[in-house]
Amino acid sequence: MKSKLPWALSGSDFSQSGWHTEPTAAYQLMFEFLVLSPSYELARKARANKLTKEESENLPKDFDKVLATYDLLGNVNCILFRQWWLKRGLHVFGNPYNKPKIHEIALIENGESTEVEKISQLLKSSYSEARQAEGLSSALIVSIPLGLKRTEILKKFRSLLDEHISKDVGKAEQPKIKLMGKRLHINAMVKGIRLLWFKAAKPNWELWRLGAKARLSSSYSGVLNPTADRRTNDAIEMDDRIIMGKITHRALKRFELIAENAARGKFPCTDPVDSAEFKYETLVLRLKMNAKWIREYKEAWIERNKKKVSISN
Repeated sequence: MKSKLPWALSGSDFSQSGWHTEPTAAYQLMFEFLVLSPSYELARKARANKLTKEESENLPKDFDKVLATYDLLGNVNCILFRQWWLKRGLHVFGNPYNKPKIHEIALIENGESTEVEKISQLLKSSYSEARQAEGLSSALIVSIPLGLKRTEILKKFRSLLDEHISKDVGKAEQPKIKLMGKRLHINAMVKGIRLLWFKAAKPNWELWRLGAKARLSSSYSGVLNPTADRRTNDAIEMDDRIIMGKITHRALKRFELIAENAARGKFPCTDPVDSAEFKYETLVLRLKMNAKWIREYKEAWIERNKKKVSISN
């Protein structure tokens, strides 16, 4: 029997032990931005009583919000995302109930009389218990005449859903932290994370080089070589570098704000905040520490389980 890679997410990881949420890449993206946030790192040090005097004197004005987020989500250093998700994330972002399902209550055969007591007993014995586990979420109980055409059934069923699903059916218990916004531009977020990584690795690089390396712009990243000489070949290349530099400057500020808002439990969000300083020379040490821990963890696990698992990741 093959062993599952402990860092490989599956759909069941979003619905476990009475907790559930809709699967989305946003949770892992927020996790990565928390790793990058200087305020969140200060919260980790504060809870471990390791703040320096200088750090204690220069905390963000709303540091209480960062501490509140940290108390919910915990340390994001030297831990696999899946480990963190199952330990912390699901219980913070999820609903404390099983995911609601469609339940078949009873089948009344053709020509059979309606036995209300029998149906009532079925409701009490099976459905009521399941609904309790699902947080008593709103449900519509209907009778579907199986003699109708499938198209007629589906048309009427859609009509019933439109009528009832849009109503105010009561407020379900809310997650401790909810994602913001309906649309998430995953590719843009990944580029932003990559940009902050490169900034940490190459803090003295010109902005245009960082932007080209992170491939922020489809128009300019492809024509600019991030390792090229300082001297440009012509005026066109000079203009491209200037524009790429401006794009990168705006992107750095935007993704730094996203990281700092994540530390306050708001994601994805670019609201102005009293941000802690991004000290990239310190950040790169933390990123290297995390990368080393993850690499060694995976190598050790694979070595222990090499006869049980076929490694694909």
